Amino acid sequence: MALLDGRTILIVENDPAIGLDLKATLFAAGAIPVGPANSVESAFALIADHAIDAAILDIRLHKNELVFPVADTLQALRVPYVFASGRSTALMPLRHGDRPFFDKPFHSVQLVEALASMLAGQSAA
Repeated sequence: MALLDGRTILIVENDPAIGLDLKATLFAAGAIPVGPANSVESAFALIADHAIDAAILDIRLHKNELVFPVADTLQALRVPYVFASGRSTALMPLRHGDRPFFDKPFHSVQLVEALASMLAGQSAA
């Protein structure tokens, strides 16, 4: 059984190559990848159109837009998420400081394992 079997995972990522790599990694882990979205607006559109189980968020998006409105929405919806970014955690608002942070370059497998652990913990609650 794959780590993320049947789970819908939102990808919010500014770099198209990284977004495609994440999509392939998630697909290989049994997930249903959604995205990548490269803006807050496109991420909100995907959240509206899909039942998202978890998300991977880059901090700085297209046109220097920050992802935190998306993180706020996911938090309100009780959807687990991780940050994967080349940006410093200094940009991180305190309200998101407890979320896993993966610094670029990261190993996509680490993200899959973190999401699987978060989703398993959510199921046990």
